[in-house]
Amino acid sequence: MKKIVLSILILTFAWNVKAQDDLAPINTGAVNFLTITPDARSAGMGGASVALPGNNNAVFYNGATSVISPENGGVTYTFAPIMRDYDSGHSLNSLGGFYKINQRNVILGGFRYYNYPSLDVFNSNNEKYESISPKEWVIDLGYAREIIPNLAVSATAKLIHSDMGSFGGAKSANAFAVDFGAIYRRSFKLLNDASWTAGVQFSNLGSKVKYLNTKESLPAFVKAGGSVDLSFNQIHRLIVAADLGYRMFPSDVRSLGVSAGAEYTLVKHFKFRGGYHYGDKKKGDASYATAGLGVHYLGGQVDFSWLFAEKNIPMRNSYWLSFGYAF
Repeated sequence: MKKIVLSILILTFAWNVKAQDDLAPINTGAVNFLTITPDARSAGMGGASVALPGNNNAVFYNGATSVISPENGGVTYTFAPIMRDYDSGHSLNSLGGFYKINQRNVILGGFRYYNYPSLDVFNSNNEKYESISPKEWVIDLGYAREIIPNLAVSATAKLIHSDMGSFGGAKSANAFAVDFGAIYRRSFKLLNDASWTAGVQFSNLGSKVKYLNTKESLPAFVKAGGSVDLSFNQIHRLIVAADLGYRMFPSDVRSLGVSAGAEYTLVKHFKFRGGYHYGDKKKGDASYATAGLGVHYLGGQVDFSWLFAEKNIPMRNSYWLSFGYAF
């Protein structure tokens, strides 16, 4: 019984698809909060991030993009209430940043904390056993370097902690993982102040998470993406980005997903974003649209994004609110 209850807790986090009569239960593995976009900017662009320049939260995506950031450093905190229409109490708190040691070397850091609502655990007689408050977090430390002109690579190490409650002899679990990323950027010869970027990212490659007598895989991905950065003049700027991702583990949910979005900047200070993510609902990855806006002034950054989806998608009406500073 104890094992069954714990398995239910683990599988509860298949958040992109609410249980339906026509969909069989699927094992999405452990610590699935790692699949949530951690910041408002990328969320507003449908989750596109692999080749997105100028992001304080590059440590959560492709750390190599920090090398091409126009800033020398930055930090951003994001609060995101998740599954608001499905089960209140879920929230993701993220803190990410980077600092350029010089023009070729960058250090990155991040922290994510996922808070669950309190859950009541019942025994086989349907009697309340106890109440638990699950929580999970991850610490990210990364390094990026430009190895030759226009080409940069990165590596990020992660310490992951999962605490699903101490009932029935269960203990918190830890795991280690790494991310690898690379980007290549070139300017358009026929356009002034315009460039394109291509990138690749491998994420969450590491050990399994052990709960009692079961071991669950991390949500491992490989993604390739590109972006085009067009600065028409000092008033108008447009970035268009797209990612193609493949979820490698767990094996039950191997699938392709596509994220695409755009960011329009007006007079350097006002940001308007929109995006779309296409996923395989039968594999726990639903499709959704996003929209967002931001205000950046004198280094300060405030960004907001909202997620739109069908009524049976738990992520529906989730939002992200980010506060950052770049220098």
